[in-house]
This record gives sequence, structure tokens and C-alpha cells, in this order.
Amino acid sequence: MISQEKINAFKKLANSGKIYDSVDEEFLTCQHQMVQQVFEFNQTPETPAGLKKRDEILKKAMGTYGEGLYVIPPINANSGLTNVHVGKNVVINFNCNFVDDGDVYIGDDTMIGPNCTFATAIHPISPKLRRHKLQYNKPIHIGKNVWFGGNATVLPGVTIGDNSIIGAGSVVTKDIPANVIAVGNPARVLREITERDDKFYDGDKPIPQEILDKYM
Repeated sequence: MISQEKINAFKKLANSGKIYDSVDEEFLTCQHQMVQQVFEFNQTPETPAGLKKRDEILKKAMGTYGEGLYVIPPINANSGLTNVHVGKNVVINFNCNFVDDGDVYIGDDTMIGPNCTFATAIHPISPKLRRHKLQYNKPIHIGKNVWFGGNATVLPGVTIGDNSIIGAGSVVTKDIPANVIAVGNPARVLREITERDDKFYDGDKPIPQEILDKYM
């Protein structure tokens, strides 16, 4: 059993931006120990007791746990979610993948569709160095109220602004500003989100007044 002090030391190194040996024996032992909580989470049943157990596991495993978090298993995280920090009322759909060697920050009210990936790890371009599994990490920052369509991928070092939408299947390689829709591989801004979007949905369909009165 690796001590918490040792785990914290490896977390500090992994989040330093410095290059390191990702297959160091002690480092891998730390990762294997942290991943056990994710394995346990994925085995929980879809029952009231199982849902309660999921919350208990996430509160213990995550770097930061926001109230109202809802995660549908399975979830994958090679550092056991210890570097994942979520705000309030976040929804994470099934098969979400966190390459969370570095920090991943997710703002309040964000919705993540199925099969999304958030990858913080980078390997050297040099084949001579890469063959030794050397690695460094860059954090990912997701703003508040962001919506990810299914199968979206966010690469290391990316920041996405508040309220933006990332289209299904997009690969986000560079920063995306707030209040836009971005799609594609690599993801590019398609258009801004405007006040018109508060009144219409699915193109030109007006949002019923009773919906506006209740939620706006």
C-alpha cells in the first residue's frame, strides 16, 4: 500500500509540466491503487443503494466533487479521478474517459455526452525518448454550462469558455471561446450563441411561452 504522502508527491510531479518516466514502478503502483476506486464505482448496481454508493466513491476519489454530480458508469480514469475537479450539477454520461495524469477542471452545469475523452498526457516527439514512455501533462479547463456532444475529444492544455457547445465527434485541439458552437476535427467555431437562441430551438421552432416563463 502506497502512502498518501507518496501519492501526493507523484500528483505534484505529474501536474508540474515537467517530463517524467510514466512507467516508473512506484508511479505505476500509485496509479493502480487509485484506479481501484473507479473499478469499484463501475460495479455499482442501478439501485437506490448503488446510487448512494456511487456518490460516496466519487466524493472520496475525485480531486474536487461538486454537489449534484451525476455520473453514468462505466467511467475510465487512469489516475482514478484524483486529478478531476468538477463543479455543481455536472452530468457525465457513460463511457467517459479521463486521461487524468494532469488536472481536468469542469465548471458548474456542464453536460458531457457518451464516449467523450479528456486527455492531459503528452509524449515526446523524439522516437528515442518516446520508446521509454516518457511523458508530461497539460491541464484542461472547461467553463460553466458547457455541453459536449457524444464522442467529443479534448486534448491537453485546452480551455473552453462558459456556455459553449462542442459538437458530437469533435476533436478540440485549441482553446474555444465562451458562448459559441464549435464542431469538427480539429474543432472550429461554427457560430456564436445569441439571444435568438433563447427564443427558438431546432432551427426556427419557437420555444413555447410556458417554457420560457418557467425556465428563463
